[in-house]
Amino acid sequence: MKRLLLLFMLAETIVSLAQKEVSRTLDRYMQAQATQNDFSGTVLVSQKGNIIYEKSFGLANREWNVPNSPETRYRICSLTKQFTAAAVLRLEEQGKLTISDKLSKYFPDYPKGDEVTLHMLLNHTSGIKDVGEIPKWFRLDARLPVEKMKDTLIAVFKDKPYDFEPGKGWHYSNSGYILLGYVIEQASGQPYYDYVREYLLKKASMDDSGFLQHDLIVPNLVNGYALLPSGWKRSTSETGNSGFSAGNMFATARDLFKWRVALQSGKIISAASLKKMNTPHHPERGAGYGIFVDNFLNHKVLEHQGAIEGFNTYMGEYIDDGVCIIVLTNRDTNLDFVPKGLAGIMFGRPVESFYKKKPVRFSGSVSAFAGEFKSPDLPFPVTVVEKDNKLYWRMWRDIELIPESQKKFFIDEQDIDIQLEYMTDGSGTVSGLYFISAGIRNKLKKA
Repeated sequence: MKRLLLLFMLAETIVSLAQKEVSRTLDRYMQAQATQNDFSGTVLVSQKGNIIYEKSFGLANREWNVPNSPETRYRICSLTKQFTAAAVLRLEEQGKLTISDKLSKYFPDYPKGDEVTLHMLLNHTSGIKDVGEIPKWFRLDARLPVEKMKDTLIAVFKDKPYDFEPGKGWHYSNSGYILLGYVIEQASGQPYYDYVREYLLKKASMDDSGFLQHDLIVPNLVNGYALLPSGWKRSTSETGNSGFSAGNMFATARDLFKWRVALQSGKIISAASLKKMNTPHHPERGAGYGIFVDNFLNHKVLEHQGAIEGFNTYMGEYIDDGVCIIVLTNRDTNLDFVPKGLAGIMFGRPVESFYKKKPVRFSGSVSAFAGEFKSPDLPFPVTVVEKDNKLYWRMWRDIELIPESQKKFFIDEQDIDIQLEYMTDGSGTVSGLYFISAGIRNKLKKA
């Protein structure tokens, strides 16, 4: 018995030491992001339901030099959609609606309302024009009370031509989630904000979360900023009701962690409803309900990003690994990379810390570096072309590659953390390259 107890205590000690080492590695990575890349925000990483890393960087209020902290409340933007989707699924469980309901049931005069279902709104296949692509949305008086916003908000996109016939394509649409908010009100008999507070936030013990309104005083609510060549600039985005059920929430990173725990444990919706939420109903886009289903480093992840001027957010859960990564920022940035670097560390990959790249003068011709490079570990080939003795990565557009050394190149665009480092054989012939994204190396061979 004593032997078993000692073995158990030893195993616990080993796990604890391993987690501490991972936590230190995560911190080194984030410290570099803060010092070299001006990261401003809060990061939380959990494993098997335990928070192993939680830290804040930068300033919540630059005018008063107030630092971000774990108690800082951020605008979470489109992460709101996950709550809207869960509310719809909960109401379906109660028999108050079905996701096969037609939009016309709730909006009888909506164009093509007999062809659009709630399912299409949930997974962005309705074809309804995204309000975020309509300039008028950004000019709305966000100070309008939420109960008076409805007709004004829907009128922005209601009569716009559909992007495609309902159910025949895919296009991300905030409009669909705004409509779902008003569907929730009709089906529940409660204002959307009240329903989500009572049946989602309260059940998940999310005491530091809620909905933004222009005249609401929210303690610890962060300001948003952008970093320009001339220095830091204050965001001009208003805290009003125009985002509604598509993007009007605020939360702390800790509260979002509580949300994921509550969601997975069945406190919010049933296992059957959760399965619907997490199923990629549009496999090519990985679109579930309020989340996207993707794969990174051969690990399945349920994730979503959000953005508005001055704020960028990310929440991802590697469902089979018990790993959750939450990144909330209060500056305009690109969150395609930091969460991936954190995930790489969690999965034991060597991850290089971010540093400021400095261009050098390239001697000779770069034509030998052009070509197509492939790896089974990368879902796409890397095609490099040469024009006027400069290298470009060919994607939907040609992105210039800036020499950092005679064999290493980088993309000189804000917050893009991608480098290409070439390999040569004994004769100097290019044999392949390392594609380095978010500090994670992938070895590619020349095709």
